Amino acid sequence: MKRFIISLYYFFLLFVKVSICLRVVGISVPSLKQRGESVTLTCDYDLEGGKLYSVKWYRDNEEFYRYMPRLRPPQHAHKLDGVKVDLEKSSARRVHLRELTLKSRGIYRCEVSEEAPSFHSAQAETFMEIYYFPKENPRIVGHERSYVVHEPLDVNCTSAKAFPPPELQWHINGLKVTEKSWLTNFEAKPAAQGLMVSSLGLRAPAKHLMKIRCTASIGTHRRERTVAIETSNANRRKTTSINLTLTLMNCIIFKLIS
Repeated sequence: MKRFIISLYYFFLLFVKVSICLRVVGISVPSLKQRGESVTLTCDYDLEGGKLYSVKWYRDNEEFYRYMPRLRPPQHAHKLDGVKVDLEKSSARRVHLRELTLKSRGIYRCEVSEEAPSFHSAQAETFMEIYYFPKENPRIVGHERSYVVHEPLDVNCTSAKAFPPPELQWHINGLKVTEKSWLTNFEAKPAAQGLMVSSLGLRAPAKHLMKIRCTASIGTHRRERTVAIETSNANRRKTTSINLTLTLMNCIIFKLIS
């Protein structure tokens, strides 16, 4: 009898474990969307013969949509900054959001509940980032002056206003700069409308026939700008300086004699 009870107990635990696993919710939320776009979030679940009580959607723990088949109408959307629900395109397994803004970013959670008597529930969540990528290319300053060969550059690249802050990279003659001592990282600065600006300095030694490129990227989106660095030989600059000094001295002597 004791063995029978133990066997029944383990069978019960196994049954509960299996039934719970069958009701785990699967959620489909894009990890990255652009400001102004629309998106459809989906929630997949298997009730295993049970009846649906409700499906609720949350962003950062704030409810913005629910579907309850016993109510008429079954759908209801709550006001939430950055979340505009299109009820006509939403249902028990999906919710459609229009006109995404930077405030739409956050953790989205779907919660599914069964009817009585079980009232079992399952949930899943994931993060969605909202980005804005500008049409403007990054700006490079400091390349206008003439550099002596082997002299350290003093060049900075600044992205256009975007969100999140774009990742910046330098290339010299087509090769990516990986030498950390040549790079000067600046903290991203806030701009209007919640956007950000990134900056990255380049202090590589100057050389002949030098083209530098700055690339700003968010995900797969890229903007870039390429400029040429004018260089001169140190000896040539020194000779030019000496010749200029001699010329000035000759002019002074000539005036004194005359």
